[in-house]
Amino acid sequence: SGYLTMLEMVGQLNERQSRYVSKIQNGVQNMTRLVNNLLDLGRIEAGVGLQLQLIPILDTIDEVVKRWQPHAERKRITLQTDIDPKTPPFVEADPVLLDRVLHNLVDNAIKYTPSGGTVTVLTRPVDNDKVLFGIKDSGVGISPIDQPRLFEKFFRIARRDTPKEKGTGLGLAIVKSIVERHHGRVWVESQLGEGSTFFIELPLRQPKTDKDDTLILNT
Repeated sequence: SGYLTMLEMVGQLNERQSRYVSKIQNGVQNMTRLVNNLLDLGRIEAGVGLQLQLIPILDTIDEVVKRWQPHAERKRITLQTDIDPKTPPFVEADPVLLDRVLHNLVDNAIKYTPSGGTVTVLTRPVDNDKVLFGIKDSGVGISPIDQPRLFEKFFRIARRDTPKEKGTGLGLAIVKSIVERHHGRVWVESQLGEGSTFFIELPLRQPKTDKDDTLILNT
């Protein structure tokens, strides 16, 4: 990767050479992303501890939405929030990992929503001791056949009527592992042609056995 960035310093590349270099750079980036995702997933599944904090829910959602707003605007997608007024102010979680969950789900929602669509990040209180996050899109939807396998490692939906999106097939597997490490659950509700909603339900406080855990994770 380093030598690729130096090629132009040693001489001008012709059009074909530049095209080949671009393909190599994309390949290196994809391999780097895959290795980092595998390392992250391995750390989570190995049971490495969590760095627990009381996280302000609304601030966390605002940060994720602001991060993805420019990308949504480029695709002419409306990215919005739907916050229940009774949503608890805080949830006890690892801030890096909770951000990773929301980041991955909003990324997917924008990726599979066509131009002119809408992506909504929502919250709801649950039973006074849990909080529900939802990422709802007006995208292509997911068939009932594919839904049970969505959170499997490397599973990618193959559809001829939608453009093939780049990815490692590990994003949702990472989401599932992180949510389960927080003693929560994740699921999807979707119909073809009518969009999808991914739900994450987390307890507001983690069990005492996890209080002193620590975690080091690439971001």
